[in-house]
Amino acid sequence: MEYSEYISILLGVLNLFLLIVILRLSTQVKKYRSSHDKQIKLLNAEISALCSGAAGTGAHLSRVEQKVKRILERQDQLDLRDPSDRALDQATRMARQGATVAELIAKCGLVRAEAELLALLHRAQVEHDDNSLRVVSG
Repeated sequence: MEYSEYISILLGVLNLFLLIVILRLSTQVKKYRSSHDKQIKLLNAEISALCSGAAGTGAHLSRVEQKVKRILERQDQLDLRDPSDRALDQATRMARQGATVAELIAKCGLVRAEAELLALLHRAQVEHDDNSLRVVSG
């Protein structure tokens, strides 16, 4: 055999080897591409879910903001009420807690008749509640 025949055989073997390597690489590329396509689909699904969740969260946030706005408006209305209404609210709370007529007059600026009426009303209510509890527990 001549030298050129050896080179031809060697080139043929080398071509065969390269063809096998190319086929294997092609197969691996297809597997990687398939895997990447699946991952892309999963990521797209997750992004869609996140977008849906964000939209729902946005709607919920909008409802909460509307409620806060209504509460703030209500608070503003309460702040604009007549100061005597606030004094009466405070006197009512104090009477429920057992404040005396003198305390109601001094701290809330009520006249004696108002303070006595408030104290009497809430004393009667406390006694009624106590009697109700005795009947239920007794």
